[in-house]
Amino acid sequence: MARENEREAITNLQRYLRHLSYFNEEIDPLPVDGIFDSATEAALRAFQEAAGLSVTGRADLETWERLFAAYSASVEAKRPPERIAHFPQIPENYSIEVGETQFLVSIIQNALQELAIIYEGLEAVPLSGIYDEATAAAVRAFQKIHGLPATGAVDRATWNAIAIAYNRNFSDPYLRQ
Repeated sequence: MARENEREAITNLQRYLRHLSYFNEEIDPLPVDGIFDSATEAALRAFQEAAGLSVTGRADLETWERLFAAYSASVEAKRPPERIAHFPQIPENYSIEVGETQFLVSIIQNALQELAIIYEGLEAVPLSGIYDEATAAAVRAFQKIHGLPATGAVDRATWNAIAIAYNRNFSDPYLRQ
């Protein structure tokens, strides 16, 4: 049990150092294998030096706490921004149809306009904020391309397909699938 805990601690140490190595060229990337070898010691020494700690190559309490704090701060700083969940969770079978004018319609139209650049047979729709017949026609074309029932209404399955296609092609690299 003690060996298993030690290996887990070393694995975490390596994980933190490896993450920090992506943003600090003084720390060489190292394998995350749970084995405290010379590469782990060298990376730990580089971290200690950069953090203004005594350079011992050993993870004493102060080093461990500073390493974890640096890792946590880095993860938070590099985390992609939170997304807004635009599509309603309730009611269960909710859909957006011709005649609606809510903000979500503008988001759908904007996504369809961008996706029209990529998908042959998908016409760009004007950004009117009104779910009109042109928007429904574009949604039907998108649904056909993605093997969904071509209803022209945006239900959860259609919304998810639009969101996935949009994120894959136009979103930030952290979210590309």
